[in-house]
Amino acid sequence: MIIDLTHTITPDMPVYPGTATPSMAPSGTLVRDGYRETMLQIPSHSGTHMDAPSHLLRSGSSLDVLPISQFCGRAVALDVTFLPAGGIITADFLRAQNGALLSADFVLFYTGWEKKWGTGDESGAFPVPDAEAARYLVSCGLKGVGIDAPSMDPLNDRELKAHRVLLEGGLVILENLCLRKVMGRGPFMLYALPLKFANADGAPIRAIADFRELPDKECEKE
Repeated sequence: MIIDLTHTITPDMPVYPGTATPSMAPSGTLVRDGYRETMLQIPSHSGTHMDAPSHLLRSGSSLDVLPISQFCGRAVALDVTFLPAGGIITADFLRAQNGALLSADFVLFYTGWEKKWGTGDESGAFPVPDAEAARYLVSCGLKGVGIDAPSMDPLNDRELKAHRVLLEGGLVILENLCLRKVMGRGPFMLYALPLKFANADGAPIRAIADFRELPDKECEKE
């Protein structure tokens, strides 16, 4: 079974506060040109996307120079819908997950926020990890951390503490994932492939969950 974890990019989709909305216009039509082609203008952190270390760090790597193995691996989705709006995903909660994190490459948080996508209520207070929890995630030797909300930090947090800890630890961050359909199904192979462009501080991704195979922690190196 393969499940798509990706929101569709549209001109009217939700965006991070202050970010430009995507635009799409025909640059080729069947009537005029004999083919369809679309001109896309999309901020690098649009929709379901990945943050690179270079997003915040002066010497951080951009996505185009990271190995392709950084974008795939064994994933576990954790249900944190029990937390209230603005709740904190703590290190103690993560330590209590019976070693599931230590056998994973990616940890994904299901807050239930994806249900708000397109409702106009996406920018509220969703649960996020604090800096201590982010440090614990780094200590697990992960490739990345993801969430079904717009950010890994509160939208009003300009320090972006969790972002900085995770990116400094060499992880990538996945945001605006669709995780509802994978909850309760156990671990899976995650493939989250970003657009490859020069100096990519972030990029939209097509993320999928593959339940057909589940190797050990490392996926095949390039």
